[in-house]
Amino acid sequence: MAFNTDSRLERLWKEYEHAFKDFDDLTLARWLAQTLSQLEGRVWRLSHPLLGAYRLAAQLGHKRQVWLKRLTTAPAAYSEAPCCRAPLLPLLTRDVRESGLICQHCTEMLVPFEEIPAALQTELSSWAAQYAPVHSVAHWEETQRKGAAKYEQTFENAAKDAELLLSTMGRQIMPKFLDYYPTAVWEDQDECLSVQPEDIEL
Repeated sequence: MAFNTDSRLERLWKEYEHAFKDFDDLTLARWLAQTLSQLEGRVWRLSHPLLGAYRLAAQLGHKRQVWLKRLTTAPAAYSEAPCCRAPLLPLLTRDVRESGLICQHCTEMLVPFEEIPAALQTELSSWAAQYAPVHSVAHWEETQRKGAAKYEQTFENAAKDAELLLSTMGRQIMPKFLDYYPTAVWEDQDECLSVQPEDIEL
């Protein structure tokens, strides 16, 4: 999952990544393991600065295959991800029904939707069914926009609905992930509807 398609922001994240590029493999592996210990036992917003730093380091660690080299031991609570054998750290996005849970190390599908624990799957399916039509407003065709009496107001209403639904995700659903995973991350924005992390109140 890309951080953002905006080229200026992408350049900024590449600049941030340089701090980790100076780490040798052992230092990087130890930093990842220690940070995973700090993440354990909580759910995290994707926008959290610690998560941003971890994600940069984790993806660099994936390129260098630090987990495959067994340079350090992951915290005991974390099982091995089937996609890349790094510690299992799932990301939940609004596209969960299609993309399942995403690995924060290799960015591939970590857990297909049908393999998410049944109790979570039911709630996520219901939430995603509510979210899909709200999000779709941002992608209406020109004919749909012209058909709406006031598309700008419709868009604004959809953004407010998205804020409420994302807040519900963070407050009510994500804490239940801790029954199955040592920690989990959730996407707390919708760039298509101009909903930013600071708009989501928990």
